[in-house]
Amino acid sequence: MVTVKVGLGRLPFYVHKNLLCDHSPYFAAALKGSYKESAGSMELKEDNVEAFERLIQWLYKHDIVISPIGNAPTTANRYRELIQLYILADKFDIPRLRNYVMTLLFDTIKSPDGNFRQGNTNDYEFCPRMSAVLLVYENTLKDSLIRKFMAAFVVWHFTLRTYEDKLFWTRTAKFPELIKDVTVNLARRADNQCDPLEDMSHFLEAIPNDKLAES
Repeated sequence: MVTVKVGLGRLPFYVHKNLLCDHSPYFAAALKGSYKESAGSMELKEDNVEAFERLIQWLYKHDIVISPIGNAPTTANRYRELIQLYILADKFDIPRLRNYVMTLLFDTIKSPDGNFRQGNTNDYEFCPRMSAVLLVYENTLKDSLIRKFMAAFVVWHFTLRTYEDKLFWTRTAKFPELIKDVTVNLARRADNQCDPLEDMSHFLEAIPNDKLAES
């Protein structure tokens, strides 16, 4: 077992070392490599405690507890929780967890019949808010598939009212990569290309020689 102390409060998590190392090159290097942490313990002071707890849930159960799909505030919490988990999956290089999060994002925007969910209040109940989009662009790399997801959603599913809101442009101005990604998607839409969110496979990673794939 290894003790991982997370957040400023250094909350301890007790995890099987091999489980962490088998899923994550980051932990393999930290706990088994030449720079391994001493005494079976390591600290992650800058990481989100709730997100790390969900990461551990997924490692052991391949499932997580998150806010349900519901009214707008509840669904906004769900997006935040999923994005924070994806950020950790990125940091620790766990592609299977990134794919898992993407499937839950698609479960949030689409009903079981494959159609996009429709809300009762200006279609905002099931949309990621702009705060979710910015959280992604603040904490992920430029080639991240979750950025691709968010940029596509902004272009194909945000309402005209969003684009007419000056605050939208004030906030996005701080993120030139977001503006670039939105512009590219706008060009594709103008060229009558299909909504990429119609096909989830565009947002899932191929994992060659995945020894951990479920049977």
